[in-house]
Amino acid sequence: MKFANVAKGVATGLVAVWLVGCASNTQTSGSGTERTLAGENNTQTAVSTPVVDPAVQAVLDSGKVTGSAEQVADLLNKNTVHFAFDSDKLNSSDIQALDVQAAYLTSPVGMGEKLVIEGHTDERGTRTYNLALGERRANAVKNYLVLKGVAASRIEVVSYGFEKPVNPAHTDAAWAENRRAVVIKEKG
Repeated sequence: MKFANVAKGVATGLVAVWLVGCASNTQTSGSGTERTLAGENNTQTAVSTPVVDPAVQAVLDSGKVTGSAEQVADLLNKNTVHFAFDSDKLNSSDIQALDVQAAYLTSPVGMGEKLVIEGHTDERGTRTYNLALGERRANAVKNYLVLKGVAASRIEVVSYGFEKPVNPAHTDAAWAENRRAVVIKEKG
């Protein structure tokens, strides 16, 4: 009789070990992993949080801008500001990107970075005039960032005039692409 009880206990234990050993781990199409025990309808799903770039998180934590992490990442990566013909006035469409840049540069994560802002023009006009216009464009971006709290000592301004076109064609669309200021981040 004792032997029969011991045998039943051992058999029950082996079945339990077998069930746990037959558990399957499957990757779900969402975020996380499902673990299902064979013969049971009990499913547990672990949800993992997405990893956010520290620069994007710093901007979001600053409270200076709103938007999703994806929107902030897109704006943080936008380093070119475009200008109208013969103008150094910032476009409203570029202001939001500059706000994100300023929030990053004034955050603890971005404080160590310096900037070089390159001013560019299209090919129309004299070399002297275009160098001056490129400088005014670069300074417009610099002044806006300084207004938003970035130290002026961290920003260098360079003008290339029409010397470095991004699009060498001689069309209105090409000239519009070339009228720009480019913000380049450098580790300080």
